[in-house]
Amino acid sequence: MEKCIDISAWQGTVSQKTFERIKKSGIPCVILRCSYTSQKSFSLHEDKVFDANIKNALAAGMKVGVYHYSQAISETEAIQEARFVLQTIRMYGNKLRLPVAFDWEFGGRLNASVARKIGKQRCKQICEAFCRTIKIAGYEPMVYANLYTLTSYIASDLYKTRKIWVAQYAPKCSYKHPKYMWQYTSGGSVPGISGRVDMNYVYGSETKPSKPEKLTTYPGKLPVLPARGWFTSGDKGTQVKLMQLFLNWYFGYERLDPDGEVGRLTMEAVRDYEGIEKLKPIDGLFGKMCLKRAKTVRR
Repeated sequence: MEKCIDISAWQGTVSQKTFERIKKSGIPCVILRCSYTSQKSFSLHEDKVFDANIKNALAAGMKVGVYHYSQAISETEAIQEARFVLQTIRMYGNKLRLPVAFDWEFGGRLNASVARKIGKQRCKQICEAFCRTIKIAGYEPMVYANLYTLTSYIASDLYKTRKIWVAQYAPKCSYKHPKYMWQYTSGGSVPGISGRVDMNYVYGSETKPSKPEKLTTYPGKLPVLPARGWFTSGDKGTQVKLMQLFLNWYFGYERLDPDGEVGRLTMEAVRDYEGIEKLKPIDGLFGKMCLKRAKTVRR
């Protein structure tokens, strides 16, 4: 078990000397906010002090991880956030010794009311969508949430597939499942940083990013579109199955049962594909633009 702080632009730029003081005080680990999503609209931003802080933390010999403050309310948004994170950390990814965390907590557009409407299973799928994208790129993902969110808004078996970073400000952590980290207070104090700092215990072992998978185009057979130029609800057959198999490859998991029939779930997957690839209109109809992108998209 090791102590760890997590910081962002709220703590400002932290110098190498300050990180060295923090490490000497018995805190060898830091999780840095690399990016965040706006609470009012789905817009993604890099933390303004991330570059300076990660360079200084690494130079001081700290064990470093990163997190993204999310407001994702769909799998599509979570994947977009993950891709933004990968772009943000691309110069430092092979130096990370702690996970890449998905900070899924209520703020503005993501709130308790929205989460209740989404449902526990779908909320879990949103967390999984981010983590899968990070994992495919060769990094170890982790989900951060407070205890109440983990137990009341996300399907309880998330811990079986993902590392968990739980926030509970109490003398003991009452999360009943395995956890990688516990954020036990937001009122910590460390040498060289003015104001309060989040404090954590790290229970899991140090991670090292595996070699990222080489990006390739789809290795399977792509579908032939029907005469009208697109697949729509109720379409059936071998070509529909080929489309479903491509979508499963694209999302990185068996999202669809490739039954050869276009139903609600298939149309939802197509809409997500259109949204991620910025194809318009976003209508759930797999047509010429979808097929054209399918021939060149790399994963």
